Amino acid sequence: MYQSLEAELHDLFWETEGPAAELPLLRKFLTQHPGRALELGCGSGRLLLPLLAEGFEVAGLDNAPEMIALCKEAASKQNLDPTLHSCDLFLLSAQERFQSVTIPAFTLQLLPDPIAAVQRIGQLLPSGGGLYFSVFYPWAELENELPENEFYPDHSLDLGDDNEAQLTTKHQLDRQAQILTRTHLYQIKKGPEVQREHQSTQTIRYCEDRDWEHLLDATGFELTATYYDFEPTLDESSDQAETAGVTTFWAVKR
Repeated sequence: MYQSLEAELHDLFWETEGPAAELPLLRKFLTQHPGRALELGCGSGRLLLPLLAEGFEVAGLDNAPEMIALCKEAASKQNLDPTLHSCDLFLLSAQERFQSVTIPAFTLQLLPDPIAAVQRIGQLLPSGGGLYFSVFYPWAELENELPENEFYPDHSLDLGDDNEAQLTTKHQLDRQAQILTRTHLYQIKKGPEVQREHQSTQTIRYCEDRDWEHLLDATGFELTATYYDFEPTLDESSDQAETAGVTTFWAVKR
């Protein structure tokens, strides 16, 4: 999925936002589901490698070879040796088995068929095996807080020597189909002159929390916990009025 300049700049933009907000919730989940785990959409290892360094047994899977290469490079610098699968979820060996599967960073919403993906994950887990995934509801786009069909500034980063990395984004909404399409334009500029650029498009499927819960039930999973905005203490018993629209689901295979 990620390639070219998008892959190169991915972690640089994330690092400007500080420590990964999702890590505490992932630690909590993996502690409750000990044993071999798989992170779907591991990318360059932004979440995988810290967990591996802390002693969790987590393998990674990503269908973007450039991101897997970046993950291997980062792992080598940290003296880590992760098990990485550079393939599509449906091409993963039928012999693979895990005690839990995590799908962080809204990756499930990027897959062409989330239902089929969760069904496939069920084949990798024993009864009682854990499933973790995070999703978001695009309030900013739906409430017209961001302009539709025109590029707007998303991220920028000073690279030194008058070089700057820029990310601009535009989006389209299909409210009936509940699909958000984002086009990202990555550029490296030296002063006003564009040195390199890369454009990519993401198709994001969104729905309300009750629909994700129905997906779990229909694919043979039992919901065990729901958290909001990656806060381990902000669960289904909390007042959700001020949440940012990020929901994390924990479930077990029946």
